Amino acid sequence: MRGPVKNRVSDADFERQLTADLEGLASTQMASETLRQVLSASPAPLDWEIGEAIAECLLEDEFGVTWPWNENRDRKTPRASLPGADLVGLFGDEPNARLLFGEVKASSDQSRPPGVMGGRSGLAHQIDTLASSPRIQASLVRWLYARCKNTTHWPRFQAACARYLQSGGTDIVLVGTLLRDTIPHEDDLRTRGAALATLAQPPNVRLDAWYAPRPIAEWVSIVMGGTS
Repeated sequence: MRGPVKNRVSDADFERQLTADLEGLASTQMASETLRQVLSASPAPLDWEIGEAIAECLLEDEFGVTWPWNENRDRKTPRASLPGADLVGLFGDEPNARLLFGEVKASSDQSRPPGVMGGRSGLAHQIDTLASSPRIQASLVRWLYARCKNTTHWPRFQAACARYLQSGGTDIVLVGTLLRDTIPHEDDLRTRGAALATLAQPPNVRLDAWYAPRPIAEWVSIVMGGTS
């Protein structure tokens, strides 16, 4: 939580580079003070931001998923939730790389499944939408293209996009990640998993539930160093 997750949610490498470059432009005391105010103005992350960072770190560790871009850089308003998928990355290496889109939900709800799984804003519906909406997929492909072009991620993106196009838009990886601070129980995902298994030709869909030993309400203070 205080290592990879904190680095991801704070975009640590980017912030260090930003600080170094802007310090080189601050040639007066007033400029240095303005820079100090700008760099210290970032608010503490929210629970859902910690949750997304946890999911990205877990998927990177378990499957080697690559995240070409940190979406925190795209927010024009602090703490704004961007439209589209929570997770946008590249799964696997070329020539077998695939586009990966996913959603993340965190819940302390004692129900099984928790409320965040159902309804139009729930994890199940969001995964269905990612699987079936060419409009949303097109938007995500454009977003990823702009962030992979002229970078080391470009060959992987090309391989993943080629598979996507040649499959008629079905050869992608969809991930639903449920983060819990409750007792593990298979009913959290059982119904949704059974429904996905009945689809005729689904994309590659993975549902994960991760159970944390510390309450979600403590995650921000843990990541920011306030709780051991």
